[in-house]
Amino acid sequence: MQYIEVTELAGVRSALLRFRSRGTALSFELYPMVHLGEPAFYREVTTRLRASCDLVIAEGVQGSSAVRALTRSYRSLAGHERLGLVVQDIDFATLGVPVVFPDMTGEEFDGRWRRLPLRERAAVAALVPAYVAGMRLLGTRRFLARHLQSEDLPSDAEEESADFSPGIDDLVVHRRDRLLIDAVTRVHHAHSGRPEPFTAGILYGAGHMRAVTTALMDLGYRPAGSEWLTVFTLDDPDAA
Repeated sequence: MQYIEVTELAGVRSALLRFRSRGTALSFELYPMVHLGEPAFYREVTTRLRASCDLVIAEGVQGSSAVRALTRSYRSLAGHERLGLVVQDIDFATLGVPVVFPDMTGEEFDGRWRRLPLRERAAVAALVPAYVAGMRLLGTRRFLARHLQSEDLPSDAEEESADFSPGIDDLVVHRRDRLLIDAVTRVHHAHSGRPEPFTAGILYGAGHMRAVTTALMDLGYRPAGSEWLTVFTLDDPDAA
């Protein structure tokens, strides 16, 4: 199963995935997110959430200095003239449906970050500024897209990254996966007995979708259709 696809013709695309179960009118829609994309992508996601979801489960660690450091690599590229991309922009207040954020608090994330091995934290402190500087000077959409492809099995690059920084991988991915799965399970128990259709949207980074898919299938849900949404094409605006 593909969550994010990268091709020369279509560019970077996100798969809107639907999961249903024969035993319930509750369904789930998965929105694998890339946190830097064309404005049209985030407008389309917002429109879909508003039109089809009765509840949204969304990612977001608020007020964390460690998260700000980790996300600097893409936040600093937003609005860069060569790329023409923006940071993920979903106005949850305008959706008109309840939104739950089962993520860590900023205080909890920062506390766990400080307990990570110094080697891993130092690597982030050194590599992120270098990556940002290189991308702002010479970066292209093609370069940015190199490692965005995401499927149900981890890529070699993802496994190498997890091996190099196991503490960061556990904090950023696995611990937060468990919180997300708990939230999905609570929604299942709260709404699976409803007689009328009810759709829960899951708006999380693509790296969390493997855990969500496994959890939904364990609860008896199966894939029931998908659509591709374009995150960004590979041609830089100034090359058009």
